[in-house]
Amino acid sequence: MKIDDPGLRALEAAWNGWVRPGALPSRDMFDPMDFPQLLPWMVLAEIVDHADAVRPYDVMFRYLGREFERYFNAANMARVYLSHVGPPYTERWFAVYDEALRDPRPHYYAGAPFGTGYEYLPLEMLALTFAKIDADQPGFVLCTFARLESL
Repeated sequence: MKIDDPGLRALEAAWNGWVRPGALPSRDMFDPMDFPQLLPWMVLAEIVDHADAVRPYDVMFRYLGREFERYFNAANMARVYLSHVGPPYTERWFAVYDEALRDPRPHYYAGAPFGTGYEYLPLEMLALTFAKIDADQPGFVLCTFARLESL
């Protein structure tokens, strides 16, 4: 799948420029302020050693942009664990993080915010994995969205 949005393509190009041979880019290489047009649509999540009922990890939302909060009904979700969000969203989002951890290259998705009243809003999403600061293991996943003209 190809990303259409130029801002998402620029973010992916920057991420590819930060990749070191055999290693993920470190989270400290990414400054969200370098991508101001995408900031309202970003979700930065930290992978934490807080096992849920199904996985040996959990995800803590560190930052949620205001447009994501609005269209995904996610206000006040910063510092919340994904395992506490509830069905059907928990499993849908864990699938994204599972894929990012299994294969930490860029991943692309297209769809609409399910069950929010905004199902008419076509979006594309780019998911990028970052290493923990001072470690070479996945520690953060950045999901950034852009509106599509149509699906």
